[in-house]
Amino acid sequence: MDPAAPGRFDILQKSFKSASKCLLTACSREVVNRAFPSFTDAERERLYRMLTRVMKAMHANIEEEFDEVCQERRVAAALDKIDDFDEEQNLDVLASEKNSIEEIEEKVSRAKKDEIEHLTGLLKKVEESNNAMRAQIELLKKGEDSTASRDALNKLTQLNSALGA
Repeated sequence: MDPAAPGRFDILQKSFKSASKCLLTACSREVVNRAFPSFTDAERERLYRMLTRVMKAMHANIEEEFDEVCQERRVAAALDKIDDFDEEQNLDVLASEKNSIEEIEEKVSRAKKDEIEHLTGLLKKVEESNNAMRAQIELLKKGEDSTASRDALNKLTQLNSALGA
């Protein structure tokens, strides 16, 4: 984690203070005047000042209480540990992604090699079949043992069509 970046505890404190400030904002004079129309102007002014002081005091007390509870429960230390753990997990993910990429490269390479071996085997079978057919054709051309040659030619034709299909 970037040392200059705020940690989880800093973010928690800022969020709490911001939320408490919104909740404990003193109301305006106009709101007090509308809420207490039967009071005199002087009474409404004193009430307004009293509400403002109470809100400020409550705000300060709540923030102080929050800080004390956080210190007692060691919230900052716990959140720092969470930050450290989170950072470690992010680093582990990067390391595992690197391993995953290497594993994928190895699997793809192995699959390609297996496919090449398979295709090489098929090519050899087809070449052997073609050579046998050529030999039989040569025998037929020479006219030697026509019955045996026809049978061999038929077998080779069947074999060739079976390989092609």
